[in-house]
Amino acid sequence: MTSGDRGGTSGAERQGWWLPWLLFALIGAINAAVNATSVGDDLARLGHPVPAWQPWTWELTSMGAWLALAPVVFAAAARLRPPRFRWPAALAVHALLSIAVSLAHVGLMMAARMSIYAAVGGAYRFAGSVPGVLLYEYRKDLVTYLLLALLFALARRLAPPAAAAGQGFRLEVRDGSRTAWLAPEDIEWAQAAGNYVELHGRFGERLHRETLASLEAILVPHGFRRIHRSRLVRAAAVKEIETKTSGDFELTMESGDRLAGSRRFRGRLRT
Repeated sequence: MTSGDRGGTSGAERQGWWLPWLLFALIGAINAAVNATSVGDDLARLGHPVPAWQPWTWELTSMGAWLALAPVVFAAAARLRPPRFRWPAALAVHALLSIAVSLAHVGLMMAARMSIYAAVGGAYRFAGSVPGVLLYEYRKDLVTYLLLALLFALARRLAPPAAAAGQGFRLEVRDGSRTAWLAPEDIEWAQAAGNYVELHGRFGERLHRETLASLEAILVPHGFRRIHRSRLVRAAAVKEIETKTSGDFELTMESGDRLAGSRRFRGRLRT
């Protein structure tokens, strides 16, 4: 995870919420308008007409509650995923969180509806038993939760890696209760180690919980290049390249470390 803000969620991560939030707001506004007019028409045809403001209140209070809760889902989608969590654990936590989010959605929605009804001299009541209402709402809320997570994942995938490049960029590296923020120039090379990556540089060696492929996408805009299926280097820190007769090569880094490179990645050092 990258960060320019050392207090909790990173500024870059928060900026990445705006596109999916706006897309959801647009989709939700269209859906609310269609539902509000359709429900009003359906009730009138069934002989139970209601004032036009009521269906709009039902839809907009639900949408407003979801817009308030969307950042919670985005934060979960950003953090509850590999390599931080294995998929079975991540999905289990998402399932539990979707229940909590649904309860929060119902609470916010009902509070808003009761306030609006009271303001016009009426009273809003549950249409059915509380358990039945909660189950009914959860079925719909689970779909909305998944939609929000999908929109966030899609926006993250479409965001260009270069967006991470910028003055003041730091890589957040956690080690238990301690967190370090490393500038790209602090890191000389990195090597895959299972679900972790070993970072090497002037700080010595640190383990970072990230896949090498994910780290590569973050660090390429900062001058890093893949030299092997399990190894990245900062190109500016390469002191010498020795090519072998096989086409493979060996790098000497500024620190004196010697690293083997694969011929299939040789051309990347020229880009």
